[in-house]
Amino acid sequence: MTDTLVAEINRQRLHSLEVPESFETGGSFVVELRNRGESTHVHLHLDDSLSAVARLEANNHYVRAEATRRVRIEVDAPEDTEITGRLKVVTAYGAETRYVTVTVDNTPPNSVQVDPELGKPKPRDEESSPLAGLDPALLGVGLLGIVAVVLAVGAVFAADGLNIILGVLAVLAGIVAAGLLTIR
Repeated sequence: MTDTLVAEINRQRLHSLEVPESFETGGSFVVELRNRGESTHVHLHLDDSLSAVARLEANNHYVRAEATRRVRIEVDAPEDTEITGRLKVVTAYGAETRYVTVTVDNTPPNSVQVDPELGKPKPRDEESSPLAGLDPALLGVGLLGIVAVVLAVGAVFAADGLNIILGVLAVLAGIVAAGLLTIR
């Protein structure tokens, strides 16, 4: 299948010219000159970059009124290359001039482009841990507060002398832990 670049001529007014800003192809392509008005001449020119890999048999083309003319541009680019150049399209001997950026991408379709970053080891993602970002000291104080509350609750349910002392110590440890949490 051949790619087609469409140039609309005389569509809006006499000698008007509409072409895409850019065009990409994998090889040879056709410039389709669609004349929507009176007969005119169209000049096609390949810049140096494009003419290094592409060939145009004739530069000047007469397009009859309300007719379409197809102009083939042969591309012979080395395999596995990408070349960008400009195609100049001129109507009515210079009345209108437009440029199309043409990219010839001749890389094989089954080639795989591998990002070099894939070969580098990925930094360890510390955000994946549920405790990521927590200060270890803050975590220790929080755990100490939880233990203090559990001991205090246990002391309330067992009302002998040793348990009361343990309960009071647990409540004090909880108060100290809470104070440290608020200071940080």
